[in-house]
Amino acid sequence: MEILVTKIFKLQPNVLLVGRSVSRKAQELLLRANVALVQYVKPTLMTRIARQTGATVLSSIDHVMNQPNSILGHCRRFRLVAFRDNDVWIDGGLESKQTDPSDKVVGNEAKQINVVHDQKSVSALLSQSLPNHERQAVLAARKLGESVLDGNDAVRTGLAKRGVVKTYVMIEGCPKELGCTVILRGASRPALKEIKRVLRFLINAAYNMKLETCYLLERCSRLPPSYTIPSTPCSSSSLCVDFGQPPRKVRPWNGSQKGEGRSISGKITPFDHQAILITSVWMTDKTQCCPAEVKGICYYSLQDVSLGQFLRDSCFNLSLKCQNPSCKKSVIDHNLSFIHNDGIINISVERMDNPNPHV
Repeated sequence: MEILVTKIFKLQPNVLLVGRSVSRKAQELLLRANVALVQYVKPTLMTRIARQTGATVLSSIDHVMNQPNSILGHCRRFRLVAFRDNDVWIDGGLESKQTDPSDKVVGNEAKQINVVHDQKSVSALLSQSLPNHERQAVLAARKLGESVLDGNDAVRTGLAKRGVVKTYVMIEGCPKELGCTVILRGASRPALKEIKRVLRFLINAAYNMKLETCYLLERCSRLPPSYTIPSTPCSSSSLCVDFGQPPRKVRPWNGSQKGEGRSISGKITPFDHQAILITSVWMTDKTQCCPAEVKGICYYSLQDVSLGQFLRDSCFNLSLKCQNPSCKKSVIDHNLSFIHNDGIINISVERMDNPNPHV
């Protein structure tokens, strides 16, 4: 263990982020060297931190050997902040909600009732006779209140108790163009999850609007003079797309499983239009070469690629083979057809000896 930790020390890091747990012996060695350790970091979060700090994610500690110092990331400030878990602790009394046993409670309403039942009133608990460890937790919750405390101070003063405090790692001073973090506070955890979902959609929609505007300007295009902003709620994040009203009892495919992301009210929302189903067909000499294939693309995901990348991967990739075993022709000898609703796009590829003599 000491040999493995010594490999890390050669890089002279100040902070170490690990995706899983670290042995007690290694933790003690890192503590002696004054190296901050953060365990159980999710892979997606690790990738985002690496992007913003310029660090390199290593899949194994064996890869530390012979690594240059350039694999280390840099930030201006690293600190811990502590908040009271307000989903559990409240200062006032609990509001009792009377429910009829015959009433059915579903969805977010059931989650909100469970949150109320799990909450603890600081004032009510202090008036009771509690064991010493429970009373210390209640006193820590009252001391924290709605304030934000430095993580080191919370540990030193004994306020960082399990079940009372939520501790967050703050990495500050990274280049702004590489990303940022938005902190949502002031509501219950189920409510914040819904707000986070809406905020993420708005960010994606704003980015899509920016790209669409740039594309129209580059093509010297503009909206028709007769275009007007619809007075009814629009389910599209594009100025040029209008989904209209769907048929009765028909919901568009939104890329989720088992109805996830659907509106509780049952109405069609913009979240129901964040995916598309297309049918792709390989054609040779106006003859269908193989069975049609249905593909689903979720917007703003890894499946959602730019037009240039799509053409490079699906149309210009000469290594692609037809799914028909008896067909020996390449992608150049085929026509690709993509169908959605009543629209169709036919793509044919030709090899050019001199694509552009001026380049």
